[in-house]
Amino acid sequence: MQALEEQLFALFLQFCRIGGCLLFAPGFSSARVPMQIRLFAAMALTAALAPLLQEEMVKALARVPRDQHVYMILSELLIGSAIGLMARFFFLALQFAATAISNFIGLAGIPGVPLEEGDTGSPLATLVSSAAIMLVFAMGLHIELLIAILDSYRVLDPAAPLALQALTVNMVDVVSETSALALRLSAPFLIYGVIVNFALGMGNRFALHLSVYHATTGVVILGGFLLLYAIWVDWILLFTNSYQSWLIRGGF
Repeated sequence: MQALEEQLFALFLQFCRIGGCLLFAPGFSSARVPMQIRLFAAMALTAALAPLLQEEMVKALARVPRDQHVYMILSELLIGSAIGLMARFFFLALQFAATAISNFIGLAGIPGVPLEEGDTGSPLATLVSSAAIMLVFAMGLHIELLIAILDSYRVLDPAAPLALQALTVNMVDVVSETSALALRLSAPFLIYGVIVNFALGMGNRFALHLSVYHATTGVVILGGFLLLYAIWVDWILLFTNSYQSWLIRGGF
């Protein structure tokens, strides 16, 4: 009976880490996915990965006193949530870059339809984030995220005390990496916006009787979309390659 209890508790600990990751993971954590579907997905993934983890988890439980089991649950939830949150930082950087691009090309005042998030954003941010989510699933990067969860058991032993400092350092590194990624993604449009606004300012000085800004808004938006069309492949590959390289490193 005690062996069965240990097996079930080991399975529950795996569910805590995997479910915590899916709670924030891109695509799985979308507001458009019902809570029941996310719960069943976490249970199904736990059952699928259990044969690879169950033996090590039972051995880890044997090294931990029973009065520490509650702390193990909290630790597993925190580790899984941290992995999912770090993955989500890449998509937050993408959405931030797309929102900044909307400001640069004149789309800031046009509301979009929220798909990935609950709040309404710009149409470009909605389009870009939706395309990125589809690419992640098409390229199989969601499988790489599951592999990163498996690798996390070698780095963060469930029986060991939670390495909170190392986890915090990793999260800070990911924030730094994604911030630089957002700047790189928005840089071409930042330059475009500076050049266009400088030209419009000069034109407004020479044509005082004409509202140059309002007369050229459509042209500015068209130029921004043409720039996005010209660099789209390299632009989206920059994001997916950065996300993939982080996953290949094991999510840490």
